[in-house]
Amino acid sequence: MKIIRVTRKDEKNVIVYLEDDQKLILSEDVFFQSGLRKGDELSDDRLSFFIEQNIIYHIKQRALSFLARRFHSEKELLIKLKKKSYNENFIKIVLSELKEKGFVNDKIFIRHFIEEKLNKKHWGKNKIKVALLNKGVSLSVLDEVLSDFQDAKSEFELAYSLAEKKLVQLQNRNIDTSKYQQKISSFLISRGFDFDTCREVCEKILKQDSN
Repeated sequence: MKIIRVTRKDEKNVIVYLEDDQKLILSEDVFFQSGLRKGDELSDDRLSFFIEQNIIYHIKQRALSFLARRFHSEKELLIKLKKKSYNENFIKIVLSELKEKGFVNDKIFIRHFIEEKLNKKHWGKNKIKVALLNKGVSLSVLDEVLSDFQDAKSEFELAYSLAEKKLVQLQNRNIDTSKYQQKISSFLISRGFDFDTCREVCEKILKQDSN
């Protein structure tokens, strides 16, 4: 199948006109990388190859647009791209390339996620862990990265700081003091702190408040 002519479709795409009134629309990048010219012969296999390369190119651009907004886990990108009805095998080819080039890295994604939730949202380990597992990251990688951020002492300190603020809120609302422990504990658990940390924090803060 011979290429009859090549024209620009728009700023990003070209039209390759073929014999028998057929045409092939390629992104500008894919076309220039292909080396195709007027008069070239295209076998069915080469035609299929360039069609696939064009699809892969558009998947990659879509993935990069997601990554430009924020970090994503590999699983998140896979799910989002599948929702765009792209072929899963092509998606995996793109994700593999992006991983090799460092655009997709679950360790980096986990670090940024933890930093945001610790510093801005003040989440505890449990809530962070559940959220990240829901995003499809590996449990072993998650535990490795999470251990770098918080030890038992800092987890306690963060929970205690939040409990102090919660206690002030309860006092300002004239809540019955007998309900302080239950309300503070429930609040901390909802933020992702484990039961033992919640208990220790409540014991310390309520003991100080009673003095």
